[in-house]
Amino acid sequence: MGRGLIVATLALLGLLCAAGMGYGAYVVSRGSVAVPVTRLQEAPQSLTPSQVRATARAKAAKAKARKRARRTTTRTVAPPPPPPPTTTVDDHGGDRHGGGGSGGGGSGGGRHGGDDD
Repeated sequence: MGRGLIVATLALLGLLCAAGMGYGAYVVSRGSVAVPVTRLQEAPQSLTPSQVRATARAKAAKAKARKRARRTTTRTVAPPPPPPPTTTVDDHGGDRHGGGGSGGGGSGGGRHGGDDD
């Protein structure tokens, strides 16, 4: 019971400190942070010069005509043939050094050149 009372007291003390700091900040800055209320003018509707607007309209019309022309023309293209199957050939026979056979020192090794005495 004593531990819970200490936690509740500290929580209440923290809230009071936070409220005190907020009020202090308000008192200090109440006259200096104000934003005046102003009414903005309505934006003009045509900011772009008329020559630029005419050029933009002409480009848009051309693009629309090209798009319309593409829709009416259809082409059928055959897909490319599949690539031929690939085969893998193992030339080494599993030996890292390129020799074949067992290499057991008899007459079959041949590459190692050891004495057979």
